Amino acid sequence: MDPLFTSVTRTSDIVYGIGKRSGEDQTLLMDIYTPDGDTETERPVLIIAFGGGFVGGFRRDPLVTTLAENYAKRGYVTASIDYRFFEETPATEDEFNIAVIESMHDMKAAVRFIREDALGPDIYGTRSDVIFVSGVSAGGIMASFSGALDASDGLSQGVQDFLDANNGLDGNSSANTQISSGVQGVFSISGAVTDFLWIDSNSAPIYAAHEEFDTTVPCKFATSSQGAPLAGGCDMVREAELDGVAAQLYLVEGSNNHVGYTPAQYTEFIDEAAVFLEALIP
Repeated sequence: MDPLFTSVTRTSDIVYGIGKRSGEDQTLLMDIYTPDGDTETERPVLIIAFGGGFVGGFRRDPLVTTLAENYAKRGYVTASIDYRFFEETPATEDEFNIAVIESMHDMKAAVRFIREDALGPDIYGTRSDVIFVSGVSAGGIMASFSGALDASDGLSQGVQDFLDANNGLDGNSSANTQISSGVQGVFSISGAVTDFLWIDSNSAPIYAAHEEFDTTVPCKFATSSQGAPLAGGCDMVREAELDGVAAQLYLVEGSNNHVGYTPAQYTEFIDEAAVFLEALIP
């Protein structure tokens, strides 16, 4: 729960998968952060995705780097990942969901990469049973999809057809699909799902930070300023609690910003989330 280490080491540009594209496939890279001087070999994992509206961004975004370093200093192994962006602007809800699911498939490949290592050579000194996912904005949407979406969620025929052609919810961004891509918790920063009914008793526990009147990724179900229906932290936490799933909301009341958190607020919810996630570690 507390930062115990003063420095971390970043291992950069690790290939964790390949994302299919209509043109040239994308090599998927991650940076892994480990605490210097830590002798533990059974450490929890936090995988983090940056924001950028699924059209831009980089895994060394300052917000993501800060989060990765902060949790590594607490004894986590953290991984900041690249992922596929939208190839074209989605015109329908189905197209939006499919495009996000492609990115979610990349996050799930990152989960499998870390878990396969933990179950095998254990180069990074991690636990296979404690892998959390996180992200900011678009990255938070990916993480929320990863923790919520399952086969019982009443997906449309178009989305189901896409899943049937792409190895279901696990995706085909890596070949090691015999390894589970399940996650033990979600840390969503201004993230969302497109249907709050996806949050049910099967969903992973979720800690969500959100600004109350965010219009880019709404905290409560609405059509975002980008045209996609989204249900953010307010709805996800409410639905999780109704279904008996551990959940906690950090709400910036009255704010209509999107990822406009002050440094003090960012520090506060990073600390709160660390306590929330620690309680989930067996």
